[in-house]
Amino acid sequence: MSNLRRSMLAAVTASLIVAATGWVSAQSDGIKDTERFVKSGTSMSEAVAGARLSAQTALDAHNLLIMGTSSNMKGEYKKLVYAADVMAKKVADAKKMAAEMDKQSAAYFTSRLAALGQIEDPKLRDLAKTRLEASQKEYEAIKVQLRAASDSLAPFAKSLNDQIRYLGAELTPGAADSLATEATTLTDRGHDVFAQADAAVNAANLYFNALRPNRARPAPVPAATSEATVQQQ
Repeated sequence: MSNLRRSMLAAVTASLIVAATGWVSAQSDGIKDTERFVKSGTSMSEAVAGARLSAQTALDAHNLLIMGTSSNMKGEYKKLVYAADVMAKKVADAKKMAAEMDKQSAAYFTSRLAALGQIEDPKLRDLAKTRLEASQKEYEAIKVQLRAASDSLAPFAKSLNDQIRYLGAELTPGAADSLATEATTLTDRGHDVFAQADAAVNAANLYFNALRPNRARPAPVPAATSEATVQQQ
């Protein structure tokens, strides 16, 4: 083999190695983008769930003080104030998570779009594009739900804190009784806010769990216990 042919062969081989390395690197980056996106989305979902739970806990402590019969109102109020402080922190945390989730979603969908362009088979490329567009559309809906849930918890917490301050100004059975109607109205409102948060969290968990490469899959039905076998027995 001539030196020229050896040089050409070496150049071609080097080009193939570089191309293969670049492709593997791109795939690895895509996996990392997916992991970061799932992590940020899961964190947002957990933050909304945590804010919802803390708001429920604070509301329950509030109603116990308003509707309860304990003679230790001071002790109950102290627990209520602590629950309200936790609620405020959790609600603020949920709002912060939204920006990070958006940032990671942009990287994730950009990575998928780049990978789509590397598919040579037109049919597979179209299928990948359809799945990408469906995933983006679903994410946008999830994002709206999570943000709406987070946004609805903030004014609810504000209203609850107003009632807590009202009690703090006059911690007496009479003051508690005077809040009974407002407390009932706030509780009814809380049911709607909590249901909204639960729906958003459930939808988000389904979406992000589906993006995990190691998510649980239904086990195959053993032949011995299949419906047809059962009917024959």
